[in-house]
Amino acid sequence: MAFNDNVEVISPQFDTGRSDAIAAAEAKKLQKQKWWVLLGTFTLVMVGLLIWVWSRAPIFQSQAILHFSYAQQISEEQAAVPQEQITLNSQRLTSYRVLETLSARLDQEESMLFTPEELSKLLSTQEQLESRIINLYATGSQADILQPVLTHWVAVYLESLAQETVETTEQDLDLGQQKLIALEAKILEQRQLVEQYGEDNNIISMERDENRALTKIKAMGASLDEAEAKQAEATATLSSVKQSIENGEIVTHPEDKVRLDTLRSRIGDIESEMVQLARRYTAEYMNLDPDVVNKKRVLEELKARYQTVQLESQQRFLEDLQRTVVASFEKQKQLEVQLDELGREAQNFNQKLEEYGRQTRSLKQLQEQAQALKDQLVETEVQKPFQAKINVLEEPFVPTYPISPHYWRDTAIATGIALLVSLLALLIFSFINRQRQTGPTMTSYNVVPPSSGLTLEQQMAHQALEQQKVAMLEKQQAPLQLAQAEPAKAARLLSNMECEALFKVANRDGKVAMSFIMAGVSPEEMLQIQVGDIDVAAELLLLAGDYPRSVPLSPLCIDHIVAMTANKDPQSDFWAQRLDVEQFDQMMINMAHDAGLAYPEQFSLAALRHTYLTYLVSMGARLNDLEQVAGYVSPGELSLYRQVNRRGEPVNIEDLNTQYPLA
Repeated sequence: MAFNDNVEVISPQFDTGRSDAIAAAEAKKLQKQKWWVLLGTFTLVMVGLLIWVWSRAPIFQSQAILHFSYAQQISEEQAAVPQEQITLNSQRLTSYRVLETLSARLDQEESMLFTPEELSKLLSTQEQLESRIINLYATGSQADILQPVLTHWVAVYLESLAQETVETTEQDLDLGQQKLIALEAKILEQRQLVEQYGEDNNIISMERDENRALTKIKAMGASLDEAEAKQAEATATLSSVKQSIENGEIVTHPEDKVRLDTLRSRIGDIESEMVQLARRYTAEYMNLDPDVVNKKRVLEELKARYQTVQLESQQRFLEDLQRTVVASFEKQKQLEVQLDELGREAQNFNQKLEEYGRQTRSLKQLQEQAQALKDQLVETEVQKPFQAKINVLEEPFVPTYPISPHYWRDTAIATGIALLVSLLALLIFSFINRQRQTGPTMTSYNVVPPSSGLTLEQQMAHQALEQQKVAMLEKQQAPLQLAQAEPAKAARLLSNMECEALFKVANRDGKVAMSFIMAGVSPEEMLQIQVGDIDVAAELLLLAGDYPRSVPLSPLCIDHIVAMTANKDPQSDFWAQRLDVEQFDQMMINMAHDAGLAYPEQFSLAALRHTYLTYLVSMGARLNDLEQVAGYVSPGELSLYRQVNRRGEPVNIEDLNTQYPLA
């Protein structure tokens, strides 16, 4: 049917009941499909796993234990040798040569056909180094063949090991004898070389004091020390004598002490006689008495002689000291020259002595190697020191019960796997087939083209018929509408992108209103705000009433508030009298229209508050704590948020950021 440009709108119609019925039917169908997916997947996986678990053949295992013991005590340095041998034997037990010999033995004695590859899968080992044992295992589905296979395996390996031990012992003895002969020849050659080198270089022994060159340099050093001490002593004595002479003192030679003491004694005796004569006779008599005059003359001669001897002794002492200093200095220089020459000789001798020591140590090492080789040969002839004695602690046995599989344990594991797979399949199915959400209630219009040729009465009759159909449909869907009455009253939940778009295009009043609602202020409380309720410095909104609280505001909101309240009295209302909830809702619709959002008529303060409460619950806030931030919320409204998914565990409302992120 063609339509022209002139359209006549008859009346708006609503069809919410039909859409809800369709949504309920689809939800029921989807839930049924989910149950089928869950049960079907669980059954399919469970049956497959149970078939695999219970169809496996039982596995049996036979065991033997080999113990390694040593005849001699193992030292700490040799403690790693038994462990290395046990590891080596464990690896050789599963070598291809042993398995090939075992395959031939089983074919010959037991008529069992096993290839080495099959035996490598059937047999295994496990060593325990601390206990010095090796566990041998034969594992297979046939319990009766495990014991003979394991018995022949042990016998084959012990026989081959004994044969190798005999052959190895003979080879070791021959090789040791050859090494010993070569070592003895080398020792003889090295001994001759050491003796000839010591004789050529006059080296008596490695002791330094026993060699003449080093002893001579030691004696020369002692002589030099003695000469230096004498020179220092003579120099000090000469300096002391000169200093005494300069001070006017008389210094005599030690050898002239007796002579001077004799002269001084005679002078003293004559002076004593003269004192006695002076007491008995007068001076005139004494000058006339020839004996007295003679005594005076002798006294003067003795005093003059004493002074002469003192001066001569002092001079001779100085000359002797100077000669001693010079002689000591010359001797010191001579000793230093000789000591330098001996030092160079001693350096060469030290190098030769070091070479002699190296050759002597090499000779000693060769002798020690020869002695160790002799001891090793003796031990090898008697018994190898590290040859272990292998004892079979546990003989192979016929297993009576399987070691695997564990059917009931695997059944429980299969049940868990089937449950997990079915839940995963359910999650994947739910992700692919999401339940179609009921769209917003749309207003439909019955459009009647004027050119249809209908008269006004026919058009009214057609409208009445349509209204009758709608009434009948609403009557049929009345129970469903009653059941969904409470959810239908809930406002639209806005997305973060829609809130940001609204805030971006909003004017100053709109930005402040959105900031209040998204900070926890209810629409009723917002209309009662006064200018004095806003603390600009603290960036807080102080609300009174039944739910007094302090609501934090963003810096951008504070800037707008400062501009709006520049010339207002603190007791005056914050909003103009013309603004009410309906006007704010119209403001939201206009903002949604400017932002180009779908269904702008569904934007309102109630939708903003519903979005804010949903945000708090999703961040972890408890339903009973919402009133501490957002004021009064009725129990019926709180029930709408019980299905909101929280991010983690519930947290205290004080620990949340209660401002919705608008910009």
